[in-house]
Amino acid sequence: MSAWVITTAMLAVLMTLVIRGRAADALLWQNLDEQTGEVGALRVELQDLLSRSNQLSKTGKNGDRGTDPNSVLANDPAKLFGRLQLLAEERQLIIDEFKRLGGRVDQLNYRVEHLADRIGNLQKQQALDAVTSRNSPAVKNTKKSALFGLARTLSGHKGDIFSVAFSPGGDRLATGSEDKTIKLWDTSTGKVLYTLTGHVDGVSDVSFAPDGNLLASSSWDRTVKLWHPQTGAQIRTFLGHRDRVAQVQFAPDGLMLASLGADHQVNLWDPFSGALVAHLAAATHRFRALAFAPDGDMIASGGLDSAIRLWRTGNRRELSALKGHTDVVNTVAFSPDGRYVASAGKDREIRIWSLNKRRLERSIPGHTAPVRDLAYTPDGRYLISCSEDGQARVWDVSTGAVVQELDGDAESVASIAISGDGRWLATAGDDKRIKLWQSRASPSTEPLARQHRLPVTPRKRSG
Repeated sequence: MSAWVITTAMLAVLMTLVIRGRAADALLWQNLDEQTGEVGALRVELQDLLSRSNQLSKTGKNGDRGTDPNSVLANDPAKLFGRLQLLAEERQLIIDEFKRLGGRVDQLNYRVEHLADRIGNLQKQQALDAVTSRNSPAVKNTKKSALFGLARTLSGHKGDIFSVAFSPGGDRLATGSEDKTIKLWDTSTGKVLYTLTGHVDGVSDVSFAPDGNLLASSSWDRTVKLWHPQTGAQIRTFLGHRDRVAQVQFAPDGLMLASLGADHQVNLWDPFSGALVAHLAAATHRFRALAFAPDGDMIASGGLDSAIRLWRTGNRRELSALKGHTDVVNTVAFSPDGRYVASAGKDREIRIWSLNKRRLERSIPGHTAPVRDLAYTPDGRYLISCSEDGQARVWDVSTGAVVQELDGDAESVASIAISGDGRWLATAGDDKRIKLWQSRASPSTEPLARQHRLPVTPRKRSG
């Protein structure tokens, strides 16, 4: 067989391979074009570079081809796909930036609406106070009486209840349970409005946003979820903890969401974009409790090292540590005026600290088992606690005396919450029921409490 015939056959095989290769390339380009317009633009650029390369080859400028970057790019598939990868990465960065900016816009819109609502509420309250001061004579209580009376008992959960939280208006109550569900109740009727499902393990904590339009939940399934309380729809899931998530709480302005896990880390989230903004980390502290100050500028935490640590919210730096507890701190609570922080835990004593002086102001003994949760009334006169001894108590802060014992059937009371108008108090625990208490204050007097819900660490169970 002549060399010409062999050469012709080889060229035919090569042309077939080239045609098949080009057909495969065309299919690849077509698939990539369906994913992004940028790849289509790259294909046009590639065709242009191939054409320029052919022109250079025809004109005999082979020596220049090695120095022409476009020719190198056109004849080097590795560099072509490298450039494709860079364009894809740039595209993803642009998409991420759009998401971040979109979340920021949502934040700003939320802040404007939130401030407008606050101004409107302040104006309404001022008008109401003016009418009350004109029409209601001063009343002096000469007889001590119970501050709260039992209104009703709510049943429906199939497991221990770990957390209760009122909506800011007090018309709804959210409860999180070991049965993996969240229930939303109508406070006035005691009926279940929604049962929220989605967690695959016990729900450890629930928290309403300040405007009541969002509800956050934490779970032993290592996730935090965001819900629409008006519809019961799930919005998003936050992933990032390496162990059970014990607490979740909105900042007072609603622009930040904090979660605390059994991995002893506090994560700070943007609730609108779902992005992890930052985290608090203290290896020796090992977080167990968390609360925002009323102005949102400070965070107080309790931990396994028995200390109360104060953090600046903006830069997440530790300001100071308050020491005096002799065991794990389970709960912390700021007074409504932000001047004091109360703490309690396994040593069974409630301690009240002055933030200005950074020292212990009062120690209140009385519970016979670890204290699980604390909440202030808005005037700062009373502090409510609940414990694994089955007791929920109302304390006079100035004297440390018990004002009222809230009798219940639970062996352990895990969580308490006060409604935004101070007229409702909820307690719950291991009897799978919620006790709803109503304030006995006269309608003409100032409400006992604003919304001041604190997170709770769920009681560890054996196994």
